[in-house]
Amino acid sequence: MRGHVRKRGNTWTAIYDEPEDENSRRVQRWKGGFATKKKAQAFLTRTLTNLEDGAYVAPSEVTLANFLRDEWLPTAKRRIRPLSYVQYEQIVRLRIIPRLGHMRLQVISGGNLNGFYRELEAAGLSASSIRVTHSVLSKVFRDAVRQRKLVRNPVGDADPPAIPESQATAWTATELGRFLAHIEGDRLFAFWRLAAMTGMRRGELLGLTWLALDLEAGKLRVDQQLLPTAGGCTFGPPKSKRSRREVALDAETVEALRGHRDAQLLERDFAGDTYEDSDLVFADELGRPIYPTKLTTAFQRHRKAASVTTGSLHILRHTHATLALTNGVPLHVLAARIGDRAETVLSNYAHLLPTSDAETAEQVAALVPVSSSFAKEAQTCMVASES
Repeated sequence: MRGHVRKRGNTWTAIYDEPEDENSRRVQRWKGGFATKKKAQAFLTRTLTNLEDGAYVAPSEVTLANFLRDEWLPTAKRRIRPLSYVQYEQIVRLRIIPRLGHMRLQVISGGNLNGFYRELEAAGLSASSIRVTHSVLSKVFRDAVRQRKLVRNPVGDADPPAIPESQATAWTATELGRFLAHIEGDRLFAFWRLAAMTGMRRGELLGLTWLALDLEAGKLRVDQQLLPTAGGCTFGPPKSKRSRREVALDAETVEALRGHRDAQLLERDFAGDTYEDSDLVFADELGRPIYPTKLTTAFQRHRKAASVTTGSLHILRHTHATLALTNGVPLHVLAARIGDRAETVLSNYAHLLPTSDAETAEQVAALVPVSSSFAKEAQTCMVASES
């Protein structure tokens, strides 16, 4: 690769050749504004090294906003789940572009990002929301590096705020019983009971079909979830490979589902041709998917009416996991049942378990047999110390 430096007025300029273009024509670049020859030469050396190593990135005037709108978001829409795309698009449109969009993609630094995070904090955004924004930016710049638009990802030089440790809360068995007793006559009682007795996620419950439900065997298959979108709802695969699973059902929940099926068939007959049968276990009166936030709102109303003081709909999942662990269900069994990693289950619910570290020490020690000679020696020492 060829290159040299030359003085132009009071500053120095580095001049070098890029690889030939698609028409085999020479492409020459000029980078000026260096105060000294030494600085210009240092830039030229780095650039020629990057050209030799294949790490060179051509200078560009593309702004972050242009890259996001024209390239990154359209590509992301094709490769990520609809719900994730909706979240990413909102973060890009409402947070990133208004504050950073005017900057050239290639000049954004870790310092710029730290200033951006401070602005978000000043605007009242939580640390967890800022961390999500940080994660989106990391994906954006990582893709820019991969597409040879950036030399390195500036997110590695940024310091987003730490997220305060949060711990899952759960109801007691009494509180859960009170909630279920209150809601027994609700049209979607089977939904609430299934959520509490399996720990299934909201989207998994709303995506459940009768084809995936075997009432005779008392089990169901989680093979899809309902995802909210800007225009309504769609269906997609479960959250992860672990989320694709088979879940056993207790007898009372099976009976609740049988009753729910009978009521749904009556609704279908009453609606006639207006019924949209998608084989969903939980649908509205016309067979259509239920938008998830409607159930979240309904849960809060029922919870308050049942005089249970705390929790969002997700607390049913937390409660199922906590009751299982506190009653001796092995960690790996519960993790498989709720479709999560054992490490995640432990980190979320360990603080809710009653066994203390001291109790564990005594319980383990009690399981170990002590040799007679050791026992006699220990007893002799004890007697000697008492005398």
